[in-house]
Amino acid sequence: MNDYRGLLIKKQRKELDISLEALSHGVCSPSYLSKIENNILVANDDIYNLLFKKLGICTMDTIKEERIKQMLDLFFKYYMSSDSKIFKIIDELLEYKGEVASSCLFVQYQLFLLFASELNSQINISLAEVEAYYSYMDDSQREYFNLFRLSSGNIELSDNEEWIFIRRLKAKANLYSYQKNVFAAYDLYKTCLNYAVELGNKMLIAEILCSLGWLCLDIDLNQAEKYYTSAAQYDSQYKMLAFYNLGATMMQHKDCMEKGNQYLKKGLKSCTDDFFVVKYKEALFVYAILKENIDDAKRLIKELDDSKYIDVFSMMLDNDYPLNVDYQNRLKELKNDSSLFKFLFIKNCEYLHKYKEICVANNFI
Repeated sequence: MNDYRGLLIKKQRKELDISLEALSHGVCSPSYLSKIENNILVANDDIYNLLFKKLGICTMDTIKEERIKQMLDLFFKYYMSSDSKIFKIIDELLEYKGEVASSCLFVQYQLFLLFASELNSQINISLAEVEAYYSYMDDSQREYFNLFRLSSGNIELSDNEEWIFIRRLKAKANLYSYQKNVFAAYDLYKTCLNYAVELGNKMLIAEILCSLGWLCLDIDLNQAEKYYTSAAQYDSQYKMLAFYNLGATMMQHKDCMEKGNQYLKKGLKSCTDDFFVVKYKEALFVYAILKENIDDAKRLIKELDDSKYIDVFSMMLDNDYPLNVDYQNRLKELKNDSSLFKFLFIKNCEYLHKYKEICVANNFI
């Protein structure tokens, strides 16, 4: 589901402080309206039109909407090609900021603002603000969002033209990486690294080294380790990202498990970001389960109340958790969330195959 109209209805209803019951009266049930707003179902056009009328929502003129759509397409084309004409497009698109709220282009426009914020310090929007619309994005929009998330946006804004050029070049490398075009991504990252070294920007160097480390995780773990540890030495703020990625990946390899555990412990000790604290503890919990250190696992799970995967981890405390059908189903849902869950999914499949006779006898598979 990615119907923008549910989003518009929800935003306008809350702005007008109208209850679900009041808005849905004479149109549909409150529960049905809730599902529309939360992108669980798409209703027919008549229902949307009735709800729009009650909320006073006027949609954008189709000619103007098509014009903005063309400019948004141009923006992303220029961004990926590092075309200087992008700055003119940004200025033009910003003129419509107040009008797109009632347009089907709203989500795409938020993505534009996110990318443009790296090139224009007057644009103030966060990754979290745009992520709130993730469920309303189509596949291509999610690809752009994940691309931006990969590029991290951790460096302070700068007017330095060379810096901006490297950032746009790195965005292309991120796109290659996201599309699994590993060799093209690697070559472009190395080019970015050379430019960053010439500029002498340690923070930029560290960010690109982290990108190279990420790219090498599934190809050459030793090389990934070199890139990540170098990034941490250039700029200490990248240590928590570098040590988490190294630790969470190494613990998935039998011969590197202990080294991975050490990276996770060292990273957690110096971690100051609440998000990463939870991620570290999740990985350490999985390590404890794999090593059958149940006492450590029980201690860690008490500190994972903020984890959105707490249900999975709770199931893993049971002795026969690999046979738990709910656990198996959750792993199927989560296997694309992170490499850690992909690893657990594969490991669980191996376990079920190994004990196939038991599983069949108990109707587990």
